[in-house]
Amino acid sequence: TQTAQESSNLTAGYGSTGTAGSDSSLIAGYGSTQTSGGDSALTAGYGSTQTAQEGSNLTAGYGSTGTAGSDSSLIAGYGSTQTSGSGSSLTAGYGSTQTAREGSTLTAGYGSTGTAGADSSLIAGYGSTQTAGADSNLTAGYGSTGTAGHESFIIAGYGSTQTAGHKSILTAGYGSTQTARDGSDLIAGYGSTQTASYRSMLTAGYGSTQTAREYSDLVAGYGSTSTAGSNSSLIAGYGSTQTASFKSILTAGYGSTQTAQERSDLVTGYGSTSTAGYASSLIAGYGSTQTAGYESTLTAGYGSTQTAQDSSSLTTGYGSTQTAGYESTLTAGYGSTQTAQERSDLVTGYGSTSTAGYASSLIAGYGSTQTAGYESTLTAGYGSTQTAGYKSTLTAGYGSTQTAEHGSSLTAGYGSTATAGQDSSLIAGYGSSLTSGIRSFLTAGYGSTLIAGLRSVLIAGYGSSLTSGIRSTLTAGYGSNQIASYGSSLIAGHESIQVAGHKSMLIAGKGSSQTAGFRSTLIAGAGSVQLAGDRSRLIAGADSNQTAGDRSKLLAGNNSYLTAGDRSKLTGGHDCTLMAGDQSRLTAGKNSVLTAGARSKLIGSEGSTLSAGEDSTLVFRLWDGKRYRQLVARTGENGVEADIPYYVNDDDDIVNKTDEDDT
Repeated sequence: TQTAQESSNLTAGYGSTGTAGSDSSLIAGYGSTQTSGGDSALTAGYGSTQTAQEGSNLTAGYGSTGTAGSDSSLIAGYGSTQTSGSGSSLTAGYGSTQTAREGSTLTAGYGSTGTAGADSSLIAGYGSTQTAGADSNLTAGYGSTGTAGHESFIIAGYGSTQTAGHKSILTAGYGSTQTARDGSDLIAGYGSTQTASYRSMLTAGYGSTQTAREYSDLVAGYGSTSTAGSNSSLIAGYGSTQTASFKSILTAGYGSTQTAQERSDLVTGYGSTSTAGYASSLIAGYGSTQTAGYESTLTAGYGSTQTAQDSSSLTTGYGSTQTAGYESTLTAGYGSTQTAQERSDLVTGYGSTSTAGYASSLIAGYGSTQTAGYESTLTAGYGSTQTAGYKSTLTAGYGSTQTAEHGSSLTAGYGSTATAGQDSSLIAGYGSSLTSGIRSFLTAGYGSTLIAGLRSVLIAGYGSSLTSGIRSTLTAGYGSNQIASYGSSLIAGHESIQVAGHKSMLIAGKGSSQTAGFRSTLIAGAGSVQLAGDRSRLIAGADSNQTAGDRSKLLAGNNSYLTAGDRSKLTGGHDCTLMAGDQSRLTAGKNSVLTAGARSKLIGSEGSTLSAGEDSTLVFRLWDGKRYRQLVARTGENGVEADIPYYVNDDDDIVNKTDEDDT
């Protein structure tokens, strides 16, 4: 047993007890007990107990207990217990327990427990437990548990559990659990669980679970689950599940599930499912399912399903299904199905089906089906079917079917069928069938069938059949059949048949047949047949047959046959036969036969035969080699009878053709 005053130096044997004043140096044997004033240095053997004031330096053996004031340095053996004031440095052996005030540095062996004040640094062995105040730095071995105050730095081994105050940095081994306050940085091994407050950064291994508050950044391994507050950034491995608040950025591996609030950015692997708030951007792998709020941008792989709210932009792979709110833009691969609300823009691959609201623009591949609201623009590939509201523009490939409301413009390929409302413009390929409302403009290829409402303009290729309402204009190719209401204008190719209403104008090629209502004008090629109503004007080529109503004017080529109603004027070419109603005027070429009703005037060239009713005038124009001269006869005078055919013989006499035939 030793007792000394200040600045003393003591040395004791085994099991000794030493007491000294401040600034003293004590050395004791095994199992000793030492007590010293401030600024002392103590050294003890195994199982010793040491107590020192501030600024002391203590060294103890195995299983020792050391207690020192502030600013002290303690070194203990295995299984020791150390207690020190603030600002102290402690070193302990295996299985030791250390307690220090603020600003202390602690080092412990395996399985140790360390407790320190604020601003302390702790290092522990495997399986250790550490507790520190704010601004502390902790290092632990495998399977350790670390607890630290604010703004602490913690490092733990495998399977460790760490808890730290805000603004802390935590690093853990495999299978570890970490909990930190606001503004913390956490790194964990495989299969770890991390929980941090907002403004935290978390990194976890495979199969980890991470939970963080707002403004956090999370990185997880395969099969991990991440949950973060708003404005967070999350990165997860394959098969992971992520949940974040709005304004977050999420990245996940294959088969992952992501859920984020408004204004989030999500990237997922194959077969993933993404759900985000409005104004979000989502990118998914093959076979993924994405759901986002309005004003979102979605990109998915093959066979994906995307659902977005208003003002969204969606892009999918082959065989995808997309559903978006109005004012959205959708792009899909082959065989995709797209559904969008008003003012949307859709682009699909082959065999796709597109449905959009009004004022939308749709583009589809081959064999696609498109349905859009009014004021929409649709473009489809071959064999497509398009249905749009009024004021729409439709363009389709070969063999397509188009249906649009009034005011629409349609363009179709070969063999297409187009149906449009009023005020529409339709253009179709060969063999097409077009049906339109009033005030429409139709253009078709060969062999087409056109049906339009009144005031329509129709243009068709060869072999076409046109049917239109009143006041329409029709133009057809060869062999076409046209039917129009009155007031219409028809132009047809060779061998065409035209039927028009009143006040119509018809122009046909050779071999054509024309039928019109009264006040119509008909012009036909050679060999044509024309039939017109009253007050019509007919002009035909050679070998034509014309029939007109009352007060009609007929002009024919050679070898034509003309028939007119009363008060008609007929002019024929050579070898023509003219027949007119009463009070008609007929003019014919050579060798023509003219027949008119009563009170008619007939003018025939040399070799013509004239026959007229009562009170009619027959005029024969003869050429004597120098000039023309006329022979005039009236029925009922000078033996000229009504309804008898007359001609001029070689002696320039008017001869009854019947008597001449008898002789």
